[in-house]
Amino acid sequence: MYIRSFLSGDPIELVYMDVTWTAKFAEAGWLLPLDRWFTPQIQEEFLPGAVEAGRYKGHIYRVPVRGDVGMLYYRRDLVPSPPRTWREFEEICERSSHPPDLYCIVFQGMQYEGLVCDFLEYLWGAGGGVIDREGKVVLDSPQGLEALKFMRKLIERGWAPKAVLSFQEQHSLSAFSQGKAIFMRNWPYAWTILNRKDSPLRGKVGIAPFIHKEGHESVGTLGGWGLGIARGVKAPEKAWRFIEFATSPEAQKILHFRRGAVPSRKALFLDPEILEVSPHYRDLYKIVMRARARPVHPDYPRISDTLQKHVSAVLAGVESPEEALKVMARSIEGTLKGKKENYLKRLALDYDLRRTLKNTLLFTSVSVPLEFLLGLLIALLLNAQFRGRWFVRLSVLIPWALPTAVMAMSWQWMFNNPFGVINDILVKIGLLEKPLDWLSSPSGAMFAAVFADLWKTTPFVVIILLAGLQTIPQELKESISIDGAGPLRRFFHLTFPLLLPFVRVALIFRVIHAAGIFDLIWVLTKGGPADSTRTLCIYIYEVAFRYDELGYAIFLTVLFLFALIGVSFLIVRLTTLGYERAR
Repeated sequence: MYIRSFLSGDPIELVYMDVTWTAKFAEAGWLLPLDRWFTPQIQEEFLPGAVEAGRYKGHIYRVPVRGDVGMLYYRRDLVPSPPRTWREFEEICERSSHPPDLYCIVFQGMQYEGLVCDFLEYLWGAGGGVIDREGKVVLDSPQGLEALKFMRKLIERGWAPKAVLSFQEQHSLSAFSQGKAIFMRNWPYAWTILNRKDSPLRGKVGIAPFIHKEGHESVGTLGGWGLGIARGVKAPEKAWRFIEFATSPEAQKILHFRRGAVPSRKALFLDPEILEVSPHYRDLYKIVMRARARPVHPDYPRISDTLQKHVSAVLAGVESPEEALKVMARSIEGTLKGKKENYLKRLALDYDLRRTLKNTLLFTSVSVPLEFLLGLLIALLLNAQFRGRWFVRLSVLIPWALPTAVMAMSWQWMFNNPFGVINDILVKIGLLEKPLDWLSSPSGAMFAAVFADLWKTTPFVVIILLAGLQTIPQELKESISIDGAGPLRRFFHLTFPLLLPFVRVALIFRVIHAAGIFDLIWVLTKGGPADSTRTLCIYIYEVAFRYDELGYAIFLTVLFLFALIGVSFLIVRLTTLGYERAR
């Protein structure tokens, strides 16, 4: 909505921004600097982390309206005092957790922004970082490795349930409120819910800064929203006066009492009226004063995507911490360096592009030959004379006639573990000892994608080749048989040469479709796990519509078009016989 407004030339005057939006909007020139109004003296009244989240290239573009921070909830009835370090946390987990009845911790482990917030708290708590002040990627470090290994240990030791890989905030809160865990990583909103009159944990929960490695300090991930002014507004002074009102102590107190919003002004954490209803704010103040913003960078959406995918892969056991760390650092470096170069140089730096090209080539080179061979075999069978041939021919068309999205969703459920029918059948007939997580491993997910595509598009090849077989004159078949040719000789010396024009059409269409696959994989795997099935078209889509780099996306699309044209000419060349070229 905001981007459309900015591009229209008549923008919405006030921009209500999440902490991660500032750099992107400011870099694009869509925001008005607020330095002349939001002076250093006024900034001192606000939470330092929230102020820094609104600063980009030395200018302030956002005034914080409400704050937020990740922190540790703990059961005071089970743990006398909260752990401060990883070692103290591990000791409590070893001593007090009894999975599956009582886990040690629940957190946000699903592949989404919440997982990035969790990972950054471990990373910062170990003394690491993602990008330093000079803009250098520092993720691939001993501290980063320690953070990933510690998170992986939570799953391996059973201190966190494996189901945490599908947890967002509400799932973590539900498990914690049901007494399933000693600790929970979450945001301040959870306190109010846990202390409702009907809550079984009312009065039994405490909050503390998130755990950190020995020798380092606790850091919570900053959240919250703020207001900025769009560049080009007709009355910026009036817009600023509204921001002054919206961020005033009175307005923030109203937001707190009516919506439970965490204030962004420091003084309100010690306000008697707020402390009367929220006595935990004395402890919360210490936590939020140490909050740190996620990387303030215009390309944060891409950085976040990279972190989400590979941290999730580590938790799932798909990637090792060492492997994931190197891939994340390389991908982020390619993103940051590539933006400074022209499109041609960027191709060499774009690590994500190389990886998606590899996936696309693998998918195409496996699926197309299999579909062609299977389609040719079925077409030959359907071309023979037998009873009920018309019914079989119609049945073969059913997979091709089904909508791809519906079909992909069906295969997603069939490959699912533990609910899928494929695992159930393979275990019952003895081909598998135990169910496989098809869609949770790179090789399994690629196999599932190829298998689903094979089922869906082989009928297309059958239709084309069957049409070609119907054009071969019966007289020629009889003549070559009279000459003593056997089935193989008839096929290679008569059938296949006459079928080549139809083979050419089938191969060109299938290569173009397979190389440009989007809908099937998007529904089946979303390109995961850890980008293992992310194809070129999915990447181009994300570049254009998620990262707002339309120019680069168009450039990649044009290159892709020329590549497909070249491959099509190559197929025509290889499937054209000598006598055809001479005509």
